[in-house]
Amino acid sequence: MSHLFAFTGAASASAAVLFATVLAVALPPSPARAQEAAPPIVTTAEGQLQGVPSRGVLSFLGIHYGADTGGANRFLPPAPPPSWGGVRVADRMGDRCPQPPVNMPPEMASVLSFSDLPTSEDCLVLNVWTPAVADNAKRPVMVWLHGGGFFLGSGGDKYYEGSNLSRGQDVVVVTLNHRLNVFGYLQLGPEAGPEYADSNLAGMLDIVAALKWVKANIAQFGGDPDNVTIFGQSGGGSKVSTLLAMPAAQGLFAKAIIESGAAVKVGTVEAATATRDKLYTQLGLQIGDVAGLRALPTDTLMRAGARAGLLAYMPAVDGETLPTNPFDPVGSPLSANVPIMVGSTKDEATNVVLSDPTWQTMTEEDLVTRVGGMVGPQEAANTIALYRAQAPNDRPMHLYTSIMTDMMFTSSSITLAERKYAQRAAPVYMYKIDWNSPVLGGKLRSPHAVELPFIFDNVDVSAGLVGAGPDQDAMARLMSATFAAFARTGNPSIPGAPAWPAYTPQTRETFIYDVHPTVVSDPDSQLRTYWAERAARPQPGESPIQSVMDGKKFE
Repeated sequence: MSHLFAFTGAASASAAVLFATVLAVALPPSPARAQEAAPPIVTTAEGQLQGVPSRGVLSFLGIHYGADTGGANRFLPPAPPPSWGGVRVADRMGDRCPQPPVNMPPEMASVLSFSDLPTSEDCLVLNVWTPAVADNAKRPVMVWLHGGGFFLGSGGDKYYEGSNLSRGQDVVVVTLNHRLNVFGYLQLGPEAGPEYADSNLAGMLDIVAALKWVKANIAQFGGDPDNVTIFGQSGGGSKVSTLLAMPAAQGLFAKAIIESGAAVKVGTVEAATATRDKLYTQLGLQIGDVAGLRALPTDTLMRAGARAGLLAYMPAVDGETLPTNPFDPVGSPLSANVPIMVGSTKDEATNVVLSDPTWQTMTEEDLVTRVGGMVGPQEAANTIALYRAQAPNDRPMHLYTSIMTDMMFTSSSITLAERKYAQRAAPVYMYKIDWNSPVLGGKLRSPHAVELPFIFDNVDVSAGLVGAGPDQDAMARLMSATFAAFARTGNPSIPGAPAWPAYTPQTRETFIYDVHPTVVSDPDSQLRTYWAERAARPQPGESPIQSVMDGKKFE
């Protein structure tokens, strides 16, 4: 759920070290070490900021890109941040959006972690890491959108610390916080008045405001405002997808990377309105009583809103601020010229169900029941047989997560890539992560969020998720280099790794991330065809993630 929210097939240590050495030639030269003495001062539109040294780069933390969203500003679009006089030392991250605590069972807690920074409605803050300032450089800018659905999370999680990625790839890294759950995605409706017309999209408009801040200010931090890449995982990938269909975001980024969160479709006004009605009823308020909602203490509103559950809050197509779904029935023309990278991991769902105590003891009968809930009872045996033919030695627990992974993640990534290709305006690059994590005896295989330590080159603080060693270091070099290459040029190919061609429905070439990466044409073609045929003739079934979340209430 992190960032919702095995037997290792890795090569020998010596091979990993050799591959890491080969990849090193792909990396740009390391910039000169940031000056330790008298960190520079940067002038932004709101005031002056002093950075602090951070692992050989400069960090500027807790920068307000918008005003406090509490009080009279609750549920409204973001307002500009206040200016200040003098020099502000930007040495600590800002508050997270209010959200319930995540109470994870011991195994999940050993794998995933969340920031414990304070929460408040004054949460429109961002962080910048840069190799240097005032050097007239035009470095690629990589703006990260965190996971956790549209419900929880922050840009301050340890996986996202940007120093190593910035230093190793000579890029400017930005992470940010924005409104979530009831604060960012509550559909108040026409009863609330025209000023609240965008309440369901407040969190997305926050991100747009952050991108506008980047456009206006990032040159002062050594970045190129005309070469901004937005990238995000899980819920962050869904946010990236949504931005591709928002007129207000047009022109604020040049490229997009969607990791394990390809949102072909988002929510509906009808579903969002039903969530609103339940909230009003629970609080004993009349529909349209926004003053009553605004008068509630932050914690009271957060807890009441959280009872609706993780999946109740998301952007809805309103015909104006979000005119269409991102890629349904076709790709939004607003982003037709934006190159995209999109992909997922081989075993996304193992992290999703890790909190389910019955997962590892599943019987064949349990498997049939659960898969029947996803594809319909009449189709369950056929689906299981198809997956068992691909992995005859897999136990029911892993057959189940393989089916869930493809249904929830893989198929939507492929659909998005196909519809992006159909626009014939900019390339789309497809990837899949096959690297198996050794943690918890290897049972997670290649789980949801496994790439985060590699992209940000933060293996040193992520042993609970990926372990540590030469294989992990090789993966970090590979993934950080390819992601930065895409941000720099729009093409993720790097020397020392297989050439990565753009995806087409004719060849379906997919880059496979592993210690020894490969490019495969139409991987798992039988499984892809199966889900494509089902999409053409939908059958009733239960959302697998909804079944996992049933009974899990956030109080």
